[in-house]
Amino acid sequence: MTLFITISALLAAVAVLLLVWPLLKKPAADAQSSPRASVAATVVAAFLPLVAFASYFWASNWSWDPAEQAAPAAAPDLQRMIAQLQDRLSRQPDDLEGWKLLGRSATVLGDFVVAREAFGKAYTMSKGRDVEAVVGYAESLVLNDEREIDGQAAELFEQALSMAPDNMRALWYGGITAYRRGDLALAQQRWVELQNHELPQDLRQVVAERLAEIEKTQGKSPERPRPEEKSSRPGEVAISISIAPAMASQAPPNAALFVIARRGSGGPPLAVVRRAASNWPVTVGMSDADAMLPGTSLASAGPLTLIARISRSGQPTAASGDLFGEVSHDFASAHPASITIDRVVP
Repeated sequence: MTLFITISALLAAVAVLLLVWPLLKKPAADAQSSPRASVAATVVAAFLPLVAFASYFWASNWSWDPAEQAAPAAAPDLQRMIAQLQDRLSRQPDDLEGWKLLGRSATVLGDFVVAREAFGKAYTMSKGRDVEAVVGYAESLVLNDEREIDGQAAELFEQALSMAPDNMRALWYGGITAYRRGDLALAQQRWVELQNHELPQDLRQVVAERLAEIEKTQGKSPERPRPEEKSSRPGEVAISISIAPAMASQAPPNAALFVIARRGSGGPPLAVVRRAASNWPVTVGMSDADAMLPGTSLASAGPLTLIARISRSGQPTAASGDLFGEVSHDFASAHPASITIDRVVP
């Protein structure tokens, strides 16, 4: 269980970085004007659903093969898993890791009230000394009431940074809170530090854009990442994804596109990348940094099956009506891959 929780936490650390991106679109003076729904919509569109998937595949024999997923009985029941976890915590209320897991899982399913209660218990139980509990509690406050980004949540993010100055989630949120209160120098400092971490390429681009805005406002250049930081990740393979003309009209605007790598023999996914796709073709980079289990080498895994799937629900699990395509690829070749989405999940 400790390994499971650790892996879930590592995945969540990157996934939740994009949760409050809409908050950057409003200056501090307009904090009251943005509807709560904007934050919830971002959760659906961001990486956080991967946390549910990561948690579940460790606890099940779920396969991401679209053909196998056609049977409703095979779909993972995360609601039941959460109910079982809540039942266990009612009998073992001193399980700090269990409360944090409940908070993460409830956030994935959009039950922000339960997430707030779970992370609140973890925060109280740890006496504010557990960084994940502090950041998780702050996030859940924002998801329940966006105005908290300028209130208690802001204080909690600062608390997390005082405990772990290099925590990626705290740096991201701490930059947002600084930006909203007009402290552009501090926001710049935190996002520059965030750039020195290994980030998904799209998030790195978002941070760079925000730093460019600050540079333009202040009339000076921000400090750049260390020279050894590179735009492409070691071992990254470019995957070009197109959609068959006959299916182009069936793809919803800004569709949630999941690219999944798994062994040709089946089993759980080895790596997952999520993107929003509207203009085709789309090029997605995948490397060991996208692996579900840290330390996994895609190049050493042998021939893999790459699946590109457009999710109508925005969730990582396939559902009837989703569009997909797949191809075999060996990451050891370091050659680009190409997938055509030309099929429909029954």
